[in-house]
Amino acid sequence: MSPKKLATKPADLPWGRARRLVAQKYREVAEVAEVEDGAAINVCVGLCVLAGIAASDAICAAAAGERYSGSDHSAAVDLLARHDADAAKHLRTLIALKPAAHYGKDLLKESDRKAALRASASLVDEATRRTS
Repeated sequence: MSPKKLATKPADLPWGRARRLVAQKYREVAEVAEVEDGAAINVCVGLCVLAGIAASDAICAAAAGERYSGSDHSAAVDLLARHDADAAKHLRTLIALKPAAHYGKDLLKESDRKAALRASASLVDEATRRTS
């Protein structure tokens, strides 16, 4: 059985490095929001989601010279899983938090922030390893 067709675009290693730098910066700013409660938790989680997406782009660019180009973030997880199953688990965690962090009216919990920080750190570390 052939893998599901996903919307992708070519992405070379320099592009992947640029996405990794963006991922690192999102992660860095997320750490600033790590010390506050309330709405800062949503902001921190939202930035971790963006860091994870950018890191995923970098990993896919380094692994296969392509990136996901559609609007369905769960399909981006599928593409990443083709190249790194562990990284895909972390991205799946972040994508599950995206609606609440970016569009939700309720405040997220400290446990959500911790999970997002762990997942994004793992993805950014892997992107750094693959693109440095």
